Amino acid sequence: MKKLILIVAICSLAGAGYGQKKPKINQAEKARTDGELAEAKQIVDEAIEHEKTKDDGKTWYYRGLVYATLDTTSNPEFQNLADNPLETAMEAFAKADEIDPEGNKYYITNDAGLPVLKDQQLNVLWGHYLNQGVEAYQSENTEDAVKYFTKTQVIQPKDTTGYIYAGLAAQSGKDYETAAKNYYVLIDDLDYHSKDIYNSLIYIEGSVNKDDEAALAIVRKAKEQFPDNIDFAKTEINTLIRMDKVDEAKAEIEGAIEKEPDNPELYFTLGVMYEELDNKEKAQDAYQQAIDADPDFYNAVFNLAVLNYNVAVDLIKEKNNLGISQADQKKAKEMQKTIDAKLKAAVPHWEKANELQPNDRTTLETLQYIYNQLGMDEKLVKVSKQLKTMDGEQ
Repeated sequence: MKKLILIVAICSLAGAGYGQKKPKINQAEKARTDGELAEAKQIVDEAIEHEKTKDDGKTWYYRGLVYATLDTTSNPEFQNLADNPLETAMEAFAKADEIDPEGNKYYITNDAGLPVLKDQQLNVLWGHYLNQGVEAYQSENTEDAVKYFTKTQVIQPKDTTGYIYAGLAAQSGKDYETAAKNYYVLIDDLDYHSKDIYNSLIYIEGSVNKDDEAALAIVRKAKEQFPDNIDFAKTEINTLIRMDKVDEAKAEIEGAIEKEPDNPELYFTLGVMYEELDNKEKAQDAYQQAIDADPDFYNAVFNLAVLNYNVAVDLIKEKNNLGISQADQKKAKEMQKTIDAKLKAAVPHWEKANELQPNDRTTLETLQYIYNQLGMDEKLVKVSKQLKTMDGEQ
């Protein structure tokens, strides 16, 4: 009797072993291409658990394909078969690469009978979500746009495109938290530096989050990447002024000047600070010191030119607001002398700016106006010709 029980037990165990059939992983791919995604998912889910298939790279490759298809399907019958199918797909592809780093076995055959490699498939998948995001953005559906652009990040986490687009879409939809998250990844993790990205972060931290310390940190990081950018220098000064740290800013700049007395950028920054504080005289002195340190330092030359010119412009506005009385007309004549003197004082700076950057339209148009006001006809003809050449006129 005992022998009979033993035989039955052995047979039962054998039957159980026989029942655990090896999953036919190729059938998962066939089911996927036939649109039978539930069947395909069942096969690959079993395959990653089965002793004979769990360590096969193709098992994980096909699992990646199946779950990627689950993420892109428009068939509602299959849309809820898995949570986060794209993440599961990318994990499966990564596991396949871990098993076979060369990945020579990972391809499918297209309708023409040609092999399509895994990397090519991933590029197509990336492009699919990018296009979906662009379409959503163009339809002003920024929430979906962010969703699709974020999926491109899952597929190619080192590619900056998905983060740029996701940040812009989120900011357009006033989802500033998501926008900032994407922008910080760009500058901190991907070493991507753009003036627009920094300006967006400065705006979000300073104006939206009201966090001046964070805004100041971003401004200073932007200055490290773009040391010649005037706007970042001004923004730093404005932020410090807003934080009631004018004395700190001044002390910091002057301390740096003591260590580097020949550094024109430091004098320039000091000039920007004084200009923002509406102290034109000290600003002019600081810009001149920057030029003394480096006569070809364009930013200081340009700012000094603008500063001198604006003095004349303010006087012109005041003069134009005078009445027609005899006293007003007398005052206007006296003011015109001062205006002409200020314009003449501005000329050398504008001409130097034009010498350093000869195709700057603002500089040329300003010189054109000054030459006309001062009756400097020969120079007027020359600069007008330069402008026409820029416009493609003969």
